[in-house]
Amino acid sequence: MPEKKKILIIDDDQSIVAVMRETLIACGYDVCAATDGNEGIEVLKKIHPQLVLLDLVLPDQSGFQVAHKIKSIDKYRDIPLIAISLKKDAIDKHVAAKSGFLAYLEKPIDMQILTFQVNDILKNI
Repeated sequence: MPEKKKILIIDDDQSIVAVMRETLIACGYDVCAATDGNEGIEVLKKIHPQLVLLDLVLPDQSGFQVAHKIKSIDKYRDIPLIAISLKKDAIDKHVAAKSGFLAYLEKPIDMQILTFQVNDILKNI
């Protein structure tokens, strides 16, 4: 049996994390979560996930800063990132794309779109 692919969610909104976690576990993924950027980096180093879902507004730093930290570490730079945000402005989506995010999901998150995005990104990993 193949090992489950690991997903790390970095988001301080526990209700959103709970729904995403439940949805992704039902799809067969192993899901871990962190509530801020520093914790997220520590969890990333422990579990080496195949995908990170990253909120752009965290209590300790921006998701853009966390993405930059992830991408600056050689062994983690190829981990795909999906941005999660309440921000709906085109500039935020543009900056996310330039920062290495493969997708941008607006809150409230449509779980069907989340599932499609995650499955699409992870199918070739």
